[in-house]
This record gives sequence, C-alpha cells and structure tokens, in this order.
Amino acid sequence: MKKLATLGVLLWSVSAVALADARAELQQKLATFERFSADFSQQVFDERGEPMQSAEGSMLLSRPDRFRWHTASPDESLIVSNGTDVWIYDPFVEQVSIVPLEQAVQNTPFLLISGGDGRRWQRYEVARNGADYVVTSKDPGELIHQFSLRFDGANRIERFTVLESGGQRSEFSLRNINTAPATAADSFQFTAPAGVMIDDQR
Repeated sequence: MKKLATLGVLLWSVSAVALADARAELQQKLATFERFSADFSQQVFDERGEPMQSAEGSMLLSRPDRFRWHTASPDESLIVSNGTDVWIYDPFVEQVSIVPLEQAVQNTPFLLISGGDGRRWQRYEVARNGADYVVTSKDPGELIHQFSLRFDGANRIERFTVLESGGQRSEFSLRNINTAPATAADSFQFTAPAGVMIDDQR
C-alpha cells in the first residue's frame, strides 16, 4: 500500500511538472511577438459534431491587452480592447456593450494571448496534445470550457479551437499572418455610431 501511495505521489508530481512546462512553453511562444494580425475562417459545430455555420473575419492584437476582432460575414460584429475596457458591438441590433477587460477575459479567454498579466493563467490548466496547446478553465461555470492553439514552424498561431461548456465547438484557421503589422492610432479604440444603444457595464 505504501508503494502504491508513493507511486501516486510520483505520478502526480510528474503530471504537475508537465502542466507547468506546457504553460511556460505556451507563454514563451506568445511572448515572441508584440503584435499579430491575421484573417480567419471559422467553422462552428454543434454538440454532436454537426456543422452549424461558418464565418470570415480578421484579428489584430498588440501587447499588452489590446485587441481587435472583426467578424465580417455572414453577420458583422466587432470586439475591441484598449487594454482597460472592451467594446462588443453588434451592428444588426445597433448595440454596443462595454465591459472591464478582466470580465471580458473570463468570458473570452482567447484574450489571454494578448495579455501581459501572467496571474490570469492561474485560472487555467495548460497541457500538450500533440502539436496543440490545450487551455482548460478551472471554473466549471465558465462559458468557454477549453481552447487550443497550434503554431506553425515560425512560432505563429495558425489554428485554434474553442469548446464551450455546452459542447459547441468553433474551429478557426488563420491566413495572411503578420507578426509586425502596422497599427493606426485608433485601431484599439471604439466610438459608437450615432443612434447605437450603449450598455455600459463598467
């Protein structure tokens, strides 16, 4: 019995080290670029794995914590972070919600890739699964249960997958990747168009 207990402690220790190494590796890869832009194709699957819809758009980030995510089709939407606040704009319903960055990270953990605060990663487990880094929330109540990242040979993100707690899965493929994109002064700011309803949750 004592040998079994010792073996269990040893296996737990090895697992804990592997998880820590995976987190450190992922953070190191993400730290190799200060800015990043790409066009994306998104495919959404339901909990049974059946295709539901597809989308196209673009993303732009600049460390720390500045982010612009634009879905162009089939329905336009925009998420913009200036490093403090996040705007979530839906032109169809003419509404923009404004939330603090920390609240947005909890609901959209992919924002972790643009972050500079390592403490946020303590809410997640990170493991390697082949070529993918799998990031899993420690909070069972979080909408986004898990997401995974895959890098190309130049350490650029080329693909990621988001798994929601209800089983819905979104797969994103990136193209036109640039790790030194030009950014305008207003790239990470949002001004609501006239007539748009503002839901300010700050």
